[in-house]
Amino acid sequence: MDPGRVAHDKKRPPHVRLMVAGGKPRTLRAALRTPPWRKALRAIHVITSVGLLGADAAALTLAIAGWRGAAPMTIYPAAHLIGSAVILPLASLSLVLGLALGLLTPWGVLRHWWVLGKLVLDTAGTVLAVFVLVPTLDAAAATALAGHAPADAFGLVENSGGATCVLVVITLLSVYKPLGRTPWSRPRPGR
Repeated sequence: MDPGRVAHDKKRPPHVRLMVAGGKPRTLRAALRTPPWRKALRAIHVITSVGLLGADAAALTLAIAGWRGAAPMTIYPAAHLIGSAVILPLASLSLVLGLALGLLTPWGVLRHWWVLGKLVLDTAGTVLAVFVLVPTLDAAAATALAGHAPADAFGLVENSGGATCVLVVITLLSVYKPLGRTPWSRPRPGR
């Protein structure tokens, strides 16, 4: 190994030292910043996000069917199952993976408006899924299993539709990457 490289490498903080003998990453963070790991992390994030969008669309479809009068004893328990067993885990995983991508890749979390927008929308969507969508689906399922129609069937359509729209906006932000860099990412004058 080049002695100049070693001296330069020792000046860096431990979390950004990139090389040891043989050219292997020195820290976990450095290992995760290498292209194969970034691609794998990004692929898993895309898969969970697409799965989340599909699960949300399925819940929306069931909510529309229930609102239009389809068998409530079948529709609402199925929608609740999708919400609790699929939407919540995928929303949480998508949020965690997106945050990891922001922290471990050159895109950063606060460098680009589109990344910051995705983070805010994904966080809000996950919180709303936990505290609004799934409890509402649970109440509708319990009401339907008791032999009654939910009081606000259209409210379920609104909740699921809103969640699906937010996920579509997040997807569009990922594809088009609008608005450029945030003020926090620009170099300061004199540096």
